[in-house]
Amino acid sequence: MPRMTSPLAFAVGALGWTAAEYALHRLVGHGPRRRRPARWYQRISPSGLLAEFNEEHLAHHADPTYFAPTSRKAVAAVVSTTLVGAALSALVGPRRGCSFAVGFGAMYVTYEVLHRVIHTHPPTGPYSRWARQHHLLHHFRAPRLNHGVTTPIWDHVFNTVAPVSAPLRVPSKLAPVWMIDPATGAVRAPYGDDYNVV
Repeated sequence: MPRMTSPLAFAVGALGWTAAEYALHRLVGHGPRRRRPARWYQRISPSGLLAEFNEEHLAHHADPTYFAPTSRKAVAAVVSTTLVGAALSALVGPRRGCSFAVGFGAMYVTYEVLHRVIHTHPPTGPYSRWARQHHLLHHFRAPRLNHGVTTPIWDHVFNTVAPVSAPLRVPSKLAPVWMIDPATGAVRAPYGDDYNVV
């Protein structure tokens, strides 16, 4: 990365997270089922951490209101961002390496917040409406597609995008709270064109 400025390194780091998000989701979350090792020291190995991610992701698909504990995610974020920053600092210098790592980490936090909000809060604008349709289609119609949560870029690059088409059929037991009118059990009027509860 010669001649790369710190702001550019930050932006490349943020883009780097979107690629990591896609790869983790597609190749680990929806990859071969992995067993979590029994011994604690095996659990902190790369294969143990991947097995944990795989288990947590499958649990989230079984119950979309389930999210892995924030403490585990915070530890993973700090460790991965530190390792990325240290490795890149050795290659491109500390200013650029740390800027990349901060961009990577900031986008990771953005992903975590967005993913939770998709499941817990109603859309507030065009992007949030699209993000919910895109991600919920992954949950309820096409789990092998739409792996990007923050952006569909990598789904387009790797031809794993399923276009959002309304209305999406959502199982009533798994429908987000924001989608359902508690008085009627039906989809709230503002979302009726986007979803059907079955």
